[in-house]
Amino acid sequence: MSSLVMEDMGRVLPRDSPFVGCLRHAPQQILMGHLDRLMRRRVPAELALGPDPSDFTEERAFSTYDSAKKLPSSSPYVGFQRHAPPSSPALSFADSAVRPGYFRLPGGVPELDLKDTLPGELPEEVWSEVMRSIIDVPTLAALSRVCTGFHKVAVSEDAWRDRVVRVPPSCLEHLAPHLSCWLEAWAAAKKLVLPRSAQLLKQVAQQAPAIPVEVSWRFDRHLKGDGVEVVQHGRAVRRVAEEELVVLGDAALPCATRLPYLEVHLDKCGEGIGDSINDFGFGVTACDPQEIAELGSVADEVPSSWVVDFTQSMVCLSVNNREASQGKHLSAAALKEGSNVGLLIKPEAFEIYIDGILRETLAVQAEERVPANVGLFPVLDLYGRTIQISKTDAEEP
Repeated sequence: MSSLVMEDMGRVLPRDSPFVGCLRHAPQQILMGHLDRLMRRRVPAELALGPDPSDFTEERAFSTYDSAKKLPSSSPYVGFQRHAPPSSPALSFADSAVRPGYFRLPGGVPELDLKDTLPGELPEEVWSEVMRSIIDVPTLAALSRVCTGFHKVAVSEDAWRDRVVRVPPSCLEHLAPHLSCWLEAWAAAKKLVLPRSAQLLKQVAQQAPAIPVEVSWRFDRHLKGDGVEVVQHGRAVRRVAEEELVVLGDAALPCATRLPYLEVHLDKCGEGIGDSINDFGFGVTACDPQEIAELGSVADEVPSSWVVDFTQSMVCLSVNNREASQGKHLSAAALKEGSNVGLLIKPEAFEIYIDGILRETLAVQAEERVPANVGLFPVLDLYGRTIQISKTDAEEP
């Protein structure tokens, strides 16, 4: 009898747990590991950075959180997103006196050639034009290490003048220690497109307030169902189960100077016709993801949402999980692996593009239109044949 009482008092693990039964059956080191991870979550980012920030990668930061045991939904420390860790790991910015001009390179890459002479004995103006056509943030380390002369061209304002500078999430860790130098080079850029990172945005605002900044959304590991996995530093999402396939973007679509536009690339699709009813669905929500209590099983169930679903015979627009419009000129059959699928959001209609071509227009009634001056966050689900999708950087069809 006493053993039964103890069983009732014990905390029961989920049925799919490898330690099914009373909590006392779980190895003690596993429990201590969960407690240790929970304590680290509550330590300020500045203290958690550790002595060697270069070893703190985004993937490690996410895997630490993902491996932690989930607390009960009734816990005051756990909700859907409100208590989730930030989407970017802690970044380490070098002291202002340290001004290196290039990123750290992987092993095997030769050190900087100290020759000032540019290849081919061409004038610096010529190389500036060449660099303007090929340089971007992911290639900075390689191009600026060709020789000292190349490095000088890479950090010149002329190489970046009137250009859109995009900083991919994968570059954040290595860019941070050298940010000051590159902000000087980007002073004449058209704008900076940055992933959501409170640290990075604060540094840019303090050091280069005159440079226009735009925040680019990405798939967030803490804004998704358990049936999908975020990969490529948030640029892509992959289906790993058959349920809970909803995923949200971590930032609103830019709309200050243009209409909101959402575009994704179909990286991988399966065979057949999916569940014979619905396939891939995507749209937007006017609800801040941090305020959403539950995701729901499909994108349509996300609060304050406008979602386009591809079915076997048509596309349909759902507003707050109620069908608002249908289009018979497009269906799931048009979703091919390798295609780009775009959604242009206008006040009176939603336009659907496949590979830049307008394929369908879904009108909405006045009472169901997207409100003006609200942030619109991407929302998608990966049902049907869709296995993996990635975001594009397209600003318009």
